[in-house]
Amino acid sequence: MGIDEGYQLRLRGEGDMTASGGEPGDLYVIVHVKPNQQFMREGDDLWYVAMLTYPQAALGAEITVPTIEGPTTIRIHPGTQTGEIITLKGKGMPHFRAYGKGDMQVRVGISVPEKLTSQQRSLLEQLAKEFNSDVSKGHKFHL
Repeated sequence: MGIDEGYQLRLRGEGDMTASGGEPGDLYVIVHVKPNQQFMREGDDLWYVAMLTYPQAALGAEITVPTIEGPTTIRIHPGTQTGEIITLKGKGMPHFRAYGKGDMQVRVGISVPEKLTSQQRSLLEQLAKEFNSDVSKGHKFHL
């Protein structure tokens, strides 16, 4: 069911009886949705951040992302930029009182390693030279 935060359900005749012993009143239930660690919800759409390595983003890859129906594989096209959004139609939350589902929006992030081996550093320095990009040789910068 695609009920969202704050939705109010009314259950007729399920409340307390009146003080004079008359018919029971209505019971109102307010829905609170527990946040999910993997997804952010926006209406019936779900958002997920997929972290890629630089080679995956530059060269392209197939990655597996979670959905509410289970893992699914998506294609990352060569040259994908951080912040790009890949839409998985119909992989979001079910529409409340309607047919169909929202979408799953996968936002791309690029994971930069904090520690490199000497070989990884050397390869990245060679790549920087190919791009004619000035890089620091181990200097620490302070703002």
